[in-house]
Amino acid sequence: MSGIVQTPDGDYFDASGLSVRKGKPTEIRSDRPVVDQVEEWLTEAGMTLATLRMKGLRPAGVKINWPDVVVDPDDLCWLRDSDDVLPPPSSDAIARMDIALSWVPLIDDKRLRIVVNKRLIVNPISGKFRWDWRKLGRLLGIHHQTAQAWHRRACEVISKKIRSM
Repeated sequence: MSGIVQTPDGDYFDASGLSVRKGKPTEIRSDRPVVDQVEEWLTEAGMTLATLRMKGLRPAGVKINWPDVVVDPDDLCWLRDSDDVLPPPSSDAIARMDIALSWVPLIDDKRLRIVVNKRLIVNPISGKFRWDWRKLGRLLGIHHQTAQAWHRRACEVISKKIRSM
């Protein structure tokens, strides 16, 4: 089976890198470690968030209270690789994104939360993270492997808290 999928608009995209999910799409599976699934869901949430279509937004058109907003000039000048428009994410992907983004406030340690929030910024065209591990390490004044360990630790914190819910 090829990974080429046709959208309702008649466009094609390569979905071979997308994983096939067994069971309900919004449930944590019991056959795999929860911490690994939390990490995957957060990564997918970043990509889903990046591919959501935004229409009709004006400065006065949306009124939302955003938690933990970190203003960084580098985030503002990060341009897309091209003007290609990707197909909108599926409703299951959006539901998983909503669930995964609701986990971020469960992280009490501000440093861990910063690492998770920065890794949610993904380029929708290339799939590359805006903050790779080395750049994130430089931003926080730590080694890049420490930044990776903090992300893993944040996923462990989330997995413990969602298992106890």
